[in-house]
Amino acid sequence: MPNPVDSASESAARIFSGWLLKAYRRPLWFLLILVVVPLAIIMAATYVASAALARAQAQNNLRMTAQLASEAIQETLDDAVLFGQLTAMQPAFTEALDHRHGERLAALLQVALPLLPHVDFAQAATADGQVVASYPPRGDAPATLAQDAVFRAAQTDGWHPEVSAVYLRDETTLEKVVDVVMPVARAGEVVGVLRLEFQVAAVKAWIQRIRVDPEGFLYVVDQQQQLVVYPFQVLPGKPKVVGDWPPVAYDVPPSGHAMSFRDPPRGRDWLAGVYPIGETGWRVIAVQPQSAVFRLIHRVFWPMGILVALLMAAVVFVSLRWAALQALNLRLLQQNAKLLKQSQQRWTLERGKPDKREGGTS
Repeated sequence: MPNPVDSASESAARIFSGWLLKAYRRPLWFLLILVVVPLAIIMAATYVASAALARAQAQNNLRMTAQLASEAIQETLDDAVLFGQLTAMQPAFTEALDHRHGERLAALLQVALPLLPHVDFAQAATADGQVVASYPPRGDAPATLAQDAVFRAAQTDGWHPEVSAVYLRDETTLEKVVDVVMPVARAGEVVGVLRLEFQVAAVKAWIQRIRVDPEGFLYVVDQQQQLVVYPFQVLPGKPKVVGDWPPVAYDVPPSGHAMSFRDPPRGRDWLAGVYPIGETGWRVIAVQPQSAVFRLIHRVFWPMGILVALLMAAVVFVSLRWAALQALNLRLLQQNAKLLKQSQQRWTLERGKPDKREGGTS
C-alpha cells in the first residue's frame, strides 16, 4: 500500500519541478520571483517593523519628556509652597495674622517676597477669606478670597495647598497669572491663608530648557483645560480653552500615557506623551509630528529602495540577455533537429533502394 505522505511529496515535487521548468523558460519572471520579490517582501516587513518600533520609542520618549517637565514644574511649586509655609510658620507672621495686624503682615511679606522667584504679589487672609494684608499695595487687589475657586478648593477635604487655574490679573494689561494658596496654622488651628501670585511667564521659564526634537514642543494645560504655556503665539485675552484637543480630552493616569492622533484641519498625524503635575489637575503634553519620527527611517530606506530599483534593472538586463541566449540556443536546437530529421529521411530512402549489383546478377 503506497504511503500517502510519500505520494503527496512526490506530487509536490512534480508540481514544483514543472513550475521551475516553466519559470526557467521565462528568465525575467524566474529572476524576479527568486530575487526581487523576496527582497521586496523583506524590505517591506523591515520597514513596517522599524516604523512600529520607532513610533513606540518616540511615544515613550515623549511621555518621559512630559514627565521631566512635570517634575520640574512640580518641584518649583513645591519649593514655593515650602518657602511660603516657612514664612507662614514664623511666630510673628501667625500672630499678626491671628490678630489681623495688616501693617506687620505687609512688612513681613515685603521681606519674604524678594526671596521667591517669579512671585510678584502676595496676600495674607483670614480663614474665612478676608484679606488682611497685600504686598506690594495694589488698587485692583481683591478684598476677599471667599469666592475664589482656589480658596474653596484649598478647604475641600481639609485644608491643604492648592494651585489655581490660569486667569487674567486685570482686563487692561491682559497679564495671565496663577495662584498658590496655602493654609497658615497656629497651635494646630488654621488661622488664615497665604496667597502667592505667579506670572504665567514664570511657568514657561521652568521648562524652557526642555526640547522635543525634531519639530516637537511642550505645552501645559490647567485643571480647567486652559492653556498655561504654549510655544506659539496665542492671541492676548482670556486663556484659551483646549478641551477638544485629543491629548487634553482624555483623563490622564498618575503614570501618564502616550497616544497618537490626527489633526483634522491639517491632516497631519501626531504622537503625544501626557503626564500629570502632581495633584494640581494640571498636565504637561509633549507632541511631535509622526512624519518627523519617520524621517530618519526614510533616510535609511530610500537608498535601499534605490538599490532594489538598480537590482531590478540589472535583473531585467540579465533576463533579456538570458532570453536572447535561450532564443539562440532554441534556434540552434531547431536547426539541428531539422538537419537530423533530413538526415534520417535520406538514410531511410537510401536504405529502401534495391542494390544495383544484386539486380544485375539476377
